[in-house]
Amino acid sequence: MEVEKKQEFLINSLNKLFVNSNLQKLYICVMKKIFSIFILFVFISCDNELDINDEWQDIPVLYAILNSGVGDDIDLDGQDDLNYNHFVRVQKSFLGTGSAYDYASISDSIYYNPEDLVVFLQLVKDGVPQTEFELDLVVDSVLREDYDLFKEDGVFYDSNHYLYKFPSLASDLIPFDDEMREFKISVLNKLSGDTAFAQTNIVRPMRLTQPRSTGGTSIIQWGNGYGFNIKIKASTNAKMYATSLRFNYIEQSKDDYLYDVAQGNPLPTTLSDDAFKYVEWTLSDVLANDNQLNASANPPAGSSINLLVSPGTFFEFIQTQISEQDISNPDFYRYPLNSVWMNSGDETGVISGMYHGCIDLNITAVNSELYTYLQANAPTTGLNQERPGYNNIVNGIGHVSSRSVLNMNNLRINQSTMDSISFGEITQNLNFACYKNINGIVIDFGFDCQED
Repeated sequence: MEVEKKQEFLINSLNKLFVNSNLQKLYICVMKKIFSIFILFVFISCDNELDINDEWQDIPVLYAILNSGVGDDIDLDGQDDLNYNHFVRVQKSFLGTGSAYDYASISDSIYYNPEDLVVFLQLVKDGVPQTEFELDLVVDSVLREDYDLFKEDGVFYDSNHYLYKFPSLASDLIPFDDEMREFKISVLNKLSGDTAFAQTNIVRPMRLTQPRSTGGTSIIQWGNGYGFNIKIKASTNAKMYATSLRFNYIEQSKDDYLYDVAQGNPLPTTLSDDAFKYVEWTLSDVLANDNQLNASANPPAGSSINLLVSPGTFFEFIQTQISEQDISNPDFYRYPLNSVWMNSGDETGVISGMYHGCIDLNITAVNSELYTYLQANAPTTGLNQERPGYNNIVNGIGHVSSRSVLNMNNLRINQSTMDSISFGEITQNLNFACYKNINGIVIDFGFDCQED
């Protein structure tokens, strides 16, 4: 029972050990593998004593999921949104007869002395390691101030943590021209002379054909039978594409709404601290075929990754995620985020009307190593609940792979789409505002939201 408690503690606490990331769940799965090393054998002697500890081993734990960024100018600053900040996490496993709580709170239990390590990167071409670049040690204060990276408080030691960063001379190697190159990350322990290492290719920075950041293709039209098309140029080394849509909205309480109306304030003005909300819809993952996986720098149009999001499925999703109201006496009044009136000519391809920048599009393309890791640690549905572990670190434990992450925020829905949300059959009881242009923008709710 004590062994099970220790394992449960380590698994549940692991997310406190790493820098915030939307891939923290991966680390929980890896800890299961690490813990199995801690209790490799259970010896039962003739006097029935139980020894749960094997002889301690120095096992480095190495993580690096390199993000190449986006080969498009999503933020409209004139440059492709490539990522030049690449970090590597290096730690060590621990074992002892005392409480795991005690060991986890001691720096020496989970961190090496940086002076005892050499962490370096090599470009690998045609299977042969090339120039060696030593990674830079970056301490906690710099991670927080310069990179907005921090480790949450918790059971594990959280003061003066550190990461290793690709040096500037190597950071621009990620958006590469030669897709056959790979990167090898190594950790040399100067005390033992042992080296742990892993090698990965790089997902070519993702590029979108649709939607775009501006113009007509940036507008989502989910009304009148329109669907939302997402078209991605196939990225070299990208095995899987994971996509989600976030719908951002404001939820105003009845008291705040009535106060704004009584005061003649624009709606919504009076808001509680938790008024800004969202629901996130995860679409089905898309797997690349061999041609898409090995796509060139400029793949033909026929090799694109295409996703069609129908209006009905989107409306049904938000209807299940947001509480319905008694329209005659609602508790909440809701508004799409970032509402604005645009005139024809303000932006090429955009006609006059009300638009709402309330949709965030998030796409992550992962390479084959990361895809295999995800599959190996996904929940099982069959009778056999055991799966072989996946670890691509030589002489250590952890994971090294690559991805390309695209975040396109504040995509706009048009007025027809907003009307469907406000008084369409599926979502009419969510009590979202409707907008009319009657000598200026008029906002109504409920029974007043009717088509002319």
